[in-house]
Amino acid sequence: MGIPTHYIKKRDLLHSEKSAQSTLAKTAREFLALQRYSDALDFFEKARDVEGIREIKKIALDQGDTFLLARLDRFDQKLVSREDWESAAAKAAANGRNSMAAFVARKFAQAGPNAAAGKTAELPGAAPLAEV
Repeated sequence: MGIPTHYIKKRDLLHSEKSAQSTLAKTAREFLALQRYSDALDFFEKARDVEGIREIKKIALDQGDTFLLARLDRFDQKLVSREDWESAAAKAAANGRNSMAAFVARKFAQAGPNAAAGKTAELPGAAPLAEV
């Protein structure tokens, strides 16, 4: 079948009630092979493909991609630990992706009871527009 090349076809496949989980997972794998990680994650999430989601997390950690980690965190807050965030921030800084490292610094900027409980200082929708 191949991946949808038009955004409307992608949307229709992703959100159709008729789309089988196997089709969604296969499409996600095709996006993953093309290194279109965000698109792959969309389809892995919809298919509830745990293994695929783990692959995206590994890629995000290896590349220091805090955008993908944030998406994973929104999907399931138990997927990304504070150590994962710190590791990704260090990798992002080493790769010259300073805005991604700064995102993590802002995320955990507030010290105190929230930080100890693993809660973040930045609320959904509170990110600067540059991060959206």
